[in-house]
Amino acid sequence: MKGYNLATTLNIKIITVVFLLIITSTAYNHWLSLQEENEKNIQYLLSITDILLKKKPFNAFSELPTKQGDPTNLKREQALALNEELQPILDDIYIPVNTIKFGFYSKQCESIVAIGPQPDKSLLIDVQSNQNYTIYKNNTEHLFRNSKSIVWHGANAITCTRPIEENGVVVGYVFATVNQDEVFSTIWKRTANTFLGAFLMLLVCISIFRELFMKLKEDLHSFAESIYSGHSYDYRSEIAEFSPILKYISEQTEKMTRLDRLNIIGEMAAGIAHEIRNPMTTVRGLLQFIGDKKQFIEQKEHFSLMISELDRANSIITEFLSLAKNRAMDFSENNLNTIIQDLYPLLQADALCNNCEIKLSLDTISMLSLDRNSIHQFLFNMVRNGLDAMPNKGVITISTKMIDEKVLLSIEDSGTGIPLEIKDKLGTPFFTTKENGTGLGLAICYRIAQRHNALLTVDSEPGNGTTFTIRFNPDFSGPD
Repeated sequence: MKGYNLATTLNIKIITVVFLLIITSTAYNHWLSLQEENEKNIQYLLSITDILLKKKPFNAFSELPTKQGDPTNLKREQALALNEELQPILDDIYIPVNTIKFGFYSKQCESIVAIGPQPDKSLLIDVQSNQNYTIYKNNTEHLFRNSKSIVWHGANAITCTRPIEENGVVVGYVFATVNQDEVFSTIWKRTANTFLGAFLMLLVCISIFRELFMKLKEDLHSFAESIYSGHSYDYRSEIAEFSPILKYISEQTEKMTRLDRLNIIGEMAAGIAHEIRNPMTTVRGLLQFIGDKKQFIEQKEHFSLMISELDRANSIITEFLSLAKNRAMDFSENNLNTIIQDLYPLLQADALCNNCEIKLSLDTISMLSLDRNSIHQFLFNMVRNGLDAMPNKGVITISTKMIDEKVLLSIEDSGTGIPLEIKDKLGTPFFTTKENGTGLGLAICYRIAQRHNALLTVDSEPGNGTTFTIRFNPDFSGPD
């Protein structure tokens, strides 16, 4: 069975969720519209019956013509007489909807005698007196629902009736009624139109989202290729809002890659450093012993060169050990400013030998959990890098300050700066631009920052110097 791809799955989920929201919202709006329409119509019914009571002629129902003859014909004549008098009143009343009817009912005639807004004499003549007029048996105002309204020829309706009193006797009723079937039909049509419009909007949104998703997919594919080729830092998405996210991912990827490299180097260092050191020590001792013999006095210079190269190899192994993952650190509460001030004379002496100068700018900062030896090595490596970047004099500024509850240590030089094309490679083991460099100094600094739960960043532009900043978290109390 063929599986769904990510785009299809997301589309199905989004369509389902939005479709359910549309149905729920439409059903609620339908119910709300029905309630509002009913409330509005009931107010119409109450107002209309009140107006009819006020406009009814005085004693119109009591002064009906009477004569001998067929009672049925007499009631019809009386109903028509009342209709001639009352119908003009109804014709003058304007209702802005066509779902409401109103009129007068006579108890003596046992029928409706006038109806509006449009006259309907079929209700006066064709309706038999034995029809269901039980709704006109109350002597008080009455608001009710009736399922088979005579006025609406069997439709569902809401009706309001009020009694007409003449000489203390209830002689009839005014009524107003709304056709609920027509109201339901109108609201259903409105709801259907609303649902159709929302559904069309959903389709448009899905089309736009799909286009955006496909563009996003292309961007992610290109971004993945740029990560693989090592140029993700400069990647720019065509979707501007997405660029900061990709930049963040790129930064985190670079950090993870660097940490992986450091871990690999650390594992290598822990496994082979001591095994290499032991035979090197033996070789060095023999070279020194043989080089002191008279028969090799002419080769003394060569022996010294071999010994110096062995010492250089040994220093590289020492730096290897600094990257070892399992190297023990002694964390304790320290003031970073105090550590810097203690090292300042040594750092300044090294700087003076290179015709450079070191300045301190130390603000009041919080106490930190630090490994003093590691921080010493960090400062020596950073200052040495800064001095190497300033072959023709310069100033290195070491500063500390507090920002957003973080302790910041910055080492700024006035050297040549770092070219943009190698900026992303900083901290990579064995990567160096120095003629005699090992490429491990900065890698060790990044490792020290990591083990202090700190963040090391670089800000540099060619020709404007370089600033390395490490952000310490005062809440860090050493590894668990």
